[in-house]
Amino acid sequence: MRQNNLSAYHCDMPYPEIRVLEKNPYYASLLMADYAGFVSEMSATNQYYYHSVVLEDVDQEIANMLRNISFVEMRHFHILAKVILLLGGDPIFYADTNYWNGDYVYYGNNILSQLEADLQAEFDAIENYQKNIELIDDPFVKNILRRIILDEEVHVRLFEKAIEKVKLMQNPPETLTDIIKETFPQN
Repeated sequence: MRQNNLSAYHCDMPYPEIRVLEKNPYYASLLMADYAGFVSEMSATNQYYYHSVVLEDVDQEIANMLRNISFVEMRHFHILAKVILLLGGDPIFYADTNYWNGDYVYYGNNILSQLEADLQAEFDAIENYQKNIELIDDPFVKNILRRIILDEEVHVRLFEKAIEKVKLMQNPPETLTDIIKETFPQN
C-alpha cells in the first residue's frame, strides 16, 4: 500500500499543545465517551477503516478517502488518550459502563448506507465535543476539542461529496438521447 498524504483529510491548522490546567478525573471521564464510547474516535477509526477495506473494489477513490480519514481519527484517538492521562484518567477502552466492542461499528451492506452512517458519526462526534466544551472548564482541553472539531468538519464535507458522487453514479443524469426520446416519443 502506498503512503498517502493526509493533508486533504484534516484542517491545516496545527494542533494545540497537549496539556491540561490540572488533574480532573471528572473531565477525564467525560472524554472517555469521545475516546472509546459508542460515538468515539475508537469507533470512527474502526468503522472507516473497515469501510475502506470492503469498498476497495467498489470505488478506490472513496476507499482511499475512508482509509485516510481513519488515520486522522486515529490521531484524535491518540490525542484524547494523552489528555485523559494528564487529567488523571486511564485511557482503557471503556466508557458509559461498557468496554468498547465491535458492535459499535456500523458495518452496512452498501456504499451509500456506509457513507451515510459515516457522515452521521461525524455530526454526532461534533455534537458530543461541543457538549464537552460546555462542561469542561479547562482552556487547554477546550482548545484541543475545538481543534478536533475542525477536522471533523473537514470529514463532514468529504463524506457529503462522496455521497453526492455515489448518488450520481447510482442515478446518472439523463443523456441528451434520453431527453430527446422523452420529448419526442416515436409512434
